[in-house]
Amino acid sequence: MMKQRKVVTSFLTFSEGADDPTGQGNRVLLLKRSDKVNTYKHHWAGISGGMEVNDSSPLERALIEIQEETTLSSSDIKLIRIGKPLNIRDENSSIIWKIYPFLFHIQSDNIPKIKIDWEHETFKWLNPKELSSYNTVPNLLETFYRVYLPNNVHLGLIDMFTDRSSGAQQLVNKALDIFSETIENKSCHEYSQCSKDLYINYLNIGWHLCEIRPNMKASTLYAIISIMQQCKKSLDQILSMDSFDNQVINIIKTMKIISNDKEQKINTNFITALFPKFVDQSLHIITISYSTTIFSVLINFIKNYNQKTLKNLECTRKLTITVLESRPLNEGAILGQKLLSLISQKDENISIQIITDSSCNFFMPTVTHVLLGADRILGHNGTVINKIGSVPLALAAKHHGKPVYIVSLTDKISGEYDEKIEENDSSEVTKIYGDQWKDHKNLLVRNVYFEKLESDLITGYVTEVNSKLLMLEDINKLWNERKSLESIFDDLEEEILYP
Repeated sequence: MMKQRKVVTSFLTFSEGADDPTGQGNRVLLLKRSDKVNTYKHHWAGISGGMEVNDSSPLERALIEIQEETTLSSSDIKLIRIGKPLNIRDENSSIIWKIYPFLFHIQSDNIPKIKIDWEHETFKWLNPKELSSYNTVPNLLETFYRVYLPNNVHLGLIDMFTDRSSGAQQLVNKALDIFSETIENKSCHEYSQCSKDLYINYLNIGWHLCEIRPNMKASTLYAIISIMQQCKKSLDQILSMDSFDNQVINIIKTMKIISNDKEQKINTNFITALFPKFVDQSLHIITISYSTTIFSVLINFIKNYNQKTLKNLECTRKLTITVLESRPLNEGAILGQKLLSLISQKDENISIQIITDSSCNFFMPTVTHVLLGADRILGHNGTVINKIGSVPLALAAKHHGKPVYIVSLTDKISGEYDEKIEENDSSEVTKIYGDQWKDHKNLLVRNVYFEKLESDLITGYVTEVNSKLLMLEDINKLWNERKSLESIFDDLEEEILYP
């Protein structure tokens, strides 16, 4: 019977010279195991150690091993990323090694602090391209490239992580551009031997693109798994790596075309579902923050609204679009500006109104439609993850008996939500207060970005799949049809046989 042992493996990098524009490091530390260890004597390795029962997490064990084997403390190093585990089976024993990979960066000033312990006889700093020429512990190269990514991917992940103004759909576009660039540059070819290796390495990059913004990952996840499911099917063919790349590029191009078609469908369904007839009454739509989907449906709606109004010159109805500014970065104000730039001053029947988030209840009595985007829709219960401030807006709507509609592509439907709600730098909140707001041990400023909107506050969901409003049971059905797709990332944990 096979036994599983959990092991952490950390790689330390530093940046030598001026040829590391990304900050990911261009030299990696390898340690040569001594003859005092039980396994893989005189093999080169990262900083490794077995998980112990009292460890709270693999990261805790990784930091312990780094300190024990190099004397470096957590303050001497910076965590770059955590990789998805991989399983390695040794055919000469009954052990499956579950490896948890980590990448850390160290400033060159801290390198002299490194002092190895009895487990190792020496260490070297290498160019990552040299790893393949060393006699290493099992599958060290595969473990390393789980966390050491192509330069464009590393920079792209930083951009996605620090992007606080783009909506979820815009992040999808960024992710697909990063993915396409990686394939076009053949960045994974140097450590891949065949198309199956490429598939695993692309799947790993896709996993990182999804995980970099957990609260906004649903659309990116759907795009990546759709691409990789089609890529996996092509493995049944005998393809060169170049041919495999061409297939992946074509799949991504097709997906972008499909995405544009979905946008057109949701624009049409928005009007059909919510405004089947342009009755002779004023409309007051209210929304929060910036959603590319809501921006698209509103622009299309305004065009149709103007066409209907021009046919009846005596029509006195007005269209008011109110946008909550959405502190602290005021994405709502950006939405308002974009809408305003597309409206002529001759359109006297249309007005854009920007209000503070906290005043939504004051304006609610005249509202006819509350629109909310979605960064994620939980398939099992219809709960929506969206920008902070969405719940107060929905509660104000409920208090006044106003309908609340989620306007979203079904790409956002995803699984159980267990990630920590994103919270960002408090300076985004305090920067408008002036210099008097200094660091103080008694001061805590919170900058939470997202919150959960329960389905009992939602009237219905406007999507691209149906011209009618979707209800909770429809969301459940769509999720049940697609939830198995997410298991594709399990391929990253398939056993690798070490001869």
